[in-house]
Amino acid sequence: MRNTKTTPPDGGRRTSLPAAAVCLLLCLCLAACPAGPVLRTKADTGCRLRLVSWNVQTFFDAERAGTEYKEFASPKNWGEEAYRTRLKRLCDSLAVLHADVLVLQEIENEAVLQDISNFLSAQPLPGRRYRWAAFTREEGAALGCAVLSRWPLDFPRCHGIDVRSPQTAKPGLRPLLQVRVMKKDRSCTILVNHWKSMSGGKDSGGRWREAQEALLASCLKELRNQPAVACGDFNRDIGEFRREYSDAGQTGRIVLRSGNGEDIAVASPWFLPDGRLAGPGSYYYREAWSRIDSFFSSGKMLLEDFTVETEGPWCYDDTKIPRKYQPWNGRGYSDHLPLSCTIVF
Repeated sequence: MRNTKTTPPDGGRRTSLPAAAVCLLLCLCLAACPAGPVLRTKADTGCRLRLVSWNVQTFFDAERAGTEYKEFASPKNWGEEAYRTRLKRLCDSLAVLHADVLVLQEIENEAVLQDISNFLSAQPLPGRRYRWAAFTREEGAALGCAVLSRWPLDFPRCHGIDVRSPQTAKPGLRPLLQVRVMKKDRSCTILVNHWKSMSGGKDSGGRWREAQEALLASCLKELRNQPAVACGDFNRDIGEFRREYSDAGQTGRIVLRSGNGEDIAVASPWFLPDGRLAGPGSYYYREAWSRIDSFFSSGKMLLEDFTVETEGPWCYDDTKIPRKYQPWNGRGYSDHLPLSCTIVF
């Protein structure tokens, strides 16, 4: 796998890392700007998959690895019983969402994926067993990103940002997970993102998110207009991305900047045909909504039925604000809302 050509801040480089080094592709044993997206009509006979993306917020298992956040290191807050309770709560929610492919951020390890698969397989959901999974996590990191799929996954790759500069200390950055989902005789690439957080302020980590944006743009360029969807937690509101312009003004697409002039336009379902933004948002912080979780489509594919999932116990009925998980009392789900869509390819 060759290095990409773009350069991150302070003289580093971006690399595509061998999948075996940082990425696991699992077959689960069940206990019981050149070219923008090409849109097609609903009458098209292409393959259809329901995709759900959700940052499930610091989902640790009950084992002590030494990398847990401090609120999960205390036996008073966290242990086997608390984990099992939270796991069942998550799986009950995932069952309601009825996805063909689940994209999850902030999962600790592959053992959690096995537990999710086992819980879901025990529920009366014909055809909803998730036998395939992929997982990635930076070495020494507390949490990673994962894919669970009813359909076969192959060609897993991880992409990272390699900074080599004595003046720059690279923060912990989650790898970009790339995997291909196969349905019948067609395939679609999924790129799972969890960009640098905004802890410390809105502008904190901005240059690292720019580097991660360039990495994603480079990966999409290499796919050469093949069907692809990028999803996850971008820690950047959709309104802060660069918009594409035509003679009539702004379009419903954004431009991912590669850093070397080879930008790529992708479609975002947050933008409605009349120019308004779909709502309410996916993340609520300091009494304000933001749209930091997203889907971006590229290549010959279509996104349909985009939904911010607010009809479930994971948010408050009246305000739709996410019910954040609280380790001290064991209540809540996540500080993000799940997003869903149907991908047609």
